[in-house]
Amino acid sequence: MPTRFKSFLLCTLSLVIFTTTCQSAASPHGTIQMKSEAEQRQIVDNFTFDDYKTLFEEVIIEANQFDVEEPLRKWIIRTLSQEQLYYETDLTDEQVITLSTEAMEKDAVWKTVAKDQYNIHVTEEEVDRYIQQGPDQSDLPSHLAYASALGLSLQELNHQFDRDLYEKNTVWLKLKLKLEKKYQTDDNNELVNRYEEEINAHLD
Repeated sequence: MPTRFKSFLLCTLSLVIFTTTCQSAASPHGTIQMKSEAEQRQIVDNFTFDDYKTLFEEVIIEANQFDVEEPLRKWIIRTLSQEQLYYETDLTDEQVITLSTEAMEKDAVWKTVAKDQYNIHVTEEEVDRYIQQGPDQSDLPSHLAYASALGLSLQELNHQFDRDLYEKNTVWLKLKLKLEKKYQTDDNNELVNRYEEEINAHLD
């Protein structure tokens, strides 16, 4: 797999599996301390497929103890995975539910604003093509272990379980072009932050 795509996919997976990253010290649900950069880097550098699979299997067992239905269960798995890999703080059950619900609702608003305000639409074929050309080619241990822990093939994970998040990535490729014109910049981080501000305005 090309190095550039590996780097992009690793970043994408950090969003796909760990969508609650931004719920940190500013969280209204109590301060959430993150592991140090050194600790996080040690995980990335040293965790094997088996290490990740054990972690994700434990996460799924814990997620199954919550009396919730899909799609919230999916978001709980993502929150718990984030907690295990990146949080120093141990989340309470209430925090897990709240953070997962907020992330799920914010994801819906993110897509609604793109559609209603910017007239961004993507087809099922476009999403499939995006996945086939990228995530389906992944050989990252974390990605493969995530699929295995869920009892899915990599393709089933990408095209079904995590399809909602890859749809978001597909939307972003089109949305980014309109945001570049609106904000007169092609800096991706700046555009992400600007759009985040728009989303938060709709959530307030």
